[in-house]
Amino acid sequence: MTSGVTPDASVAAGHRTRAALNVDLLKVPDFGTSGEPERNILRSPLRHLDAEAISARVRREVRNREVHLPPVSTYRWWARRTESVNGAIIDAVNSDHPGRLVVSDPFAGGGVIPLAAVMRGHSVYAQDLNPWAAAGLAAMLDLPDPESLRAGVAALSQRVLAPAQAAYGTVLSNGTPGQVSHTFRVAVAACTHCGTRQKLFPHALVSLLSRVERGLPEAFLACPNGHLFQGHRDRTRRCPTCSVLIDPAATYTPRRVVTCPCGHQDRLEARAAVTGLDWEVVLVERAGGGRRELGLPTPGELSAAAAEHSRPTRQLGAIPAGQETAVLLRHGFRNWEDLYPRRQRAMVEQLLDLTVESSSDPAVVAALRLAVVGSTEMAGLLSRWDRYYLKSYESMAGHRFNFTTLPVEPNAWGTVTSGRGTTLRRLVQLVKAAEWLQGRTGRRLQVQGPVAAASASVSPLVGTDVDGVALQRPDVLVVAGSSQRQLLPTGSVDLVLTDPPYHDDVQYGELSQPLQAWAGLASPESVGDAVVNRATGQLVAAGSYSALLSSIFRESARLLRPDGHLIFSFANRDPKVWVELLEALQRAGLRAAGCAVVHSENETDHAKRGVRACTLDLLLDLVPLSTKPVEQHRPATAAGDEGQFLDIVTRYVLQVGDLGTGWHEAFLEQAAAAAFVQPRRRG
Repeated sequence: MTSGVTPDASVAAGHRTRAALNVDLLKVPDFGTSGEPERNILRSPLRHLDAEAISARVRREVRNREVHLPPVSTYRWWARRTESVNGAIIDAVNSDHPGRLVVSDPFAGGGVIPLAAVMRGHSVYAQDLNPWAAAGLAAMLDLPDPESLRAGVAALSQRVLAPAQAAYGTVLSNGTPGQVSHTFRVAVAACTHCGTRQKLFPHALVSLLSRVERGLPEAFLACPNGHLFQGHRDRTRRCPTCSVLIDPAATYTPRRVVTCPCGHQDRLEARAAVTGLDWEVVLVERAGGGRRELGLPTPGELSAAAAEHSRPTRQLGAIPAGQETAVLLRHGFRNWEDLYPRRQRAMVEQLLDLTVESSSDPAVVAALRLAVVGSTEMAGLLSRWDRYYLKSYESMAGHRFNFTTLPVEPNAWGTVTSGRGTTLRRLVQLVKAAEWLQGRTGRRLQVQGPVAAASASVSPLVGTDVDGVALQRPDVLVVAGSSQRQLLPTGSVDLVLTDPPYHDDVQYGELSQPLQAWAGLASPESVGDAVVNRATGQLVAAGSYSALLSSIFRESARLLRPDGHLIFSFANRDPKVWVELLEALQRAGLRAAGCAVVHSENETDHAKRGVRACTLDLLLDLVPLSTKPVEQHRPATAAGDEGQFLDIVTRYVLQVGDLGTGWHEAFLEQAAAAAFVQPRRRG
């Protein structure tokens, strides 16, 4: 726990900040004829939201989350929701209940909700089953002061100069000293029919030499026989080695099928299983003196990439069978360390050792280590190269483990001019995050945890002792473990605001495992994980997903004060998933107080192109069953097929707490007829 100002001062600081935050996203307060909230009626705070203004702000936020909310770059998480929505909800609740709120998030994941709450001066209870999420969230909110962090970054930068130069040092074509920023490897495997070994370039166009917006045609091309040469993106050309005519638009591994010169076709996984995949360095990107250039590797660069003298020692553990890990296992990866070339592994290990020498402040060391561990999401045998925009992608981009036959190994430390996701880039972002957080809160937050969910229950986060003296409590309590058991006392929370897993959409546990392994964290429990995983059988039994959610919602509702609200966002195209969700809420002893529809995702995102993906979130507001009357808030129907589908869902959501028999069939019949859930026709 870190020290800070007194609770009263933090409240004042927080609410001074709040005035400049999302008040523009709220409508004029609706207090009825008395001019004050009607305390005997439960009314949804969602009535205050200006959905149109929020949706406009969401669109701006999702274009560049790190600029809008810098602390989210502290640790990798998937499918984060927006501060624009969650901050507006907190402000709406606060307009009905002035003062410092206690906000609980039982599915804390990416930490946006806790962050939105603390930047407004509220107390937070955050819990997640995943140890990577819990550790990352605690580190994000407990970042050291910017000056201490800068000093640690400077010390680490000095210590890494020599090893980075030894691993990546090179000379650009104009004689400028520099470093290799990316190393390209191509998979090599033998045909299962004739035994011919073949370089398996995925496309004829390997990479442009400059970003596409510059309009220059020069590029590296490859022929189907695996020869690499320079050409133009817009001209056919014969391979200078084998004279095969090359169409730069050609794809060589469609649907992961490769054709041998002998005419035989293999699936890539078959070649991996029978002959194994080798990885050959074919191209490098160099950076130095403000320049970047792509070129064929020199003998010295090939020797450095092989890293024959490096001896990485960390064993990261076996890759388990799973829904997302299946692609790794099919292509020959068996252990998490297999995803990393020898040089990358050795450099990451050295960086982790150097962090301990770079500061005497444990919080600074923890932040530096988080940046190093975060860089491992750019696994050198998985990360894909964008051949048009000249950048690499995370090995878990698109909420999936990628597999490509042309992966790129990043410079694990990073260069100034090139290197997404490298340690250096992450350290720069960490300093920005620390500055931003201090600017919003005015101080360093008091953060406790992560503590285990099996720990003893704790006292309320806000309150007074028997003498009426204010209790000294942390601003944030982070708990690791299943939210079926939460540590706060009954009736101590004003708002449960959360973002539960959307059935089977994202396999958080699998995707986070390489990061957990590098961080030295235990793998997350599967028991209590509210994500359906058909590969492992987790929650696939009828009603099991609903039963687990119900248990967590019931425990969350226990924490609520009599006038508290449980609000969360949800999106899914499958009507059966909505049935499970509504069943869970009904069983948890909750009733609906209102709904709202807001824009949630960037529909221009690469992963959403060409598919009928959800771009709207339904916000659900629930309260515990009681004798108090509830005045429900119902949203206007959103435009389009998705809006009409959510209108059907909303009609049934508003019946939660009083859903009668036979509602499943009626709902499924209506929802199944909605255009939004129909398969997209191929033109």
